[in-house]
Amino acid sequence: MDLTNSYINLPDSLVVPIKIINSHTYIPMSFLKETLNFHFSWDSESNSLYAVRIPDSATIFKNLPEAPEYEVVETFSGVASWYGGKFHGRETTSGEIFDENGLTAAHRTLPFNTYLRVTFIETNASTIVKVNDRGPHIAGRILDLSKGAAEEIGLRPHGLGEVKVEVLNNYEVEA
Repeated sequence: MDLTNSYINLPDSLVVPIKIINSHTYIPMSFLKETLNFHFSWDSESNSLYAVRIPDSATIFKNLPEAPEYEVVETFSGVASWYGGKFHGRETTSGEIFDENGLTAAHRTLPFNTYLRVTFIETNASTIVKVNDRGPHIAGRILDLSKGAAEEIGLRPHGLGEVKVEVLNNYEVEA
């Protein structure tokens, strides 16, 4: 076997020890495939071998949280904006201290502590926010998001944007 070349598609049963040649460690692909669940593919255009580790299903699903127990009770859409800056650290209408980096929103009429899933139409990204303030105070806008919430969905650089809002019932925050 020529040790200066790579060999692919050798039988998995081929047992080859790990070797050190000229200060380089060579690990057989069969070892990586069988023990660490690596899968290999050859790209003939770039003469490159790609190795991808595929975690076993026990690893993939081990730490998934349970599906949330809530329902969407109302949906509406319109223009949202975001706020922060001089309001950071001030008291909101609900009495909470405003954290511009938090995931909160101001709405004119929804009860405080109502949770909303807000989706920015342009990016299709969504986040869940808690209503803890009143606003927006500019006509034509339906929601004022904290800076943190606006960043989560990609709205911040735009200033304003069309959003879909889903009012969530029975949404509980993990402590």
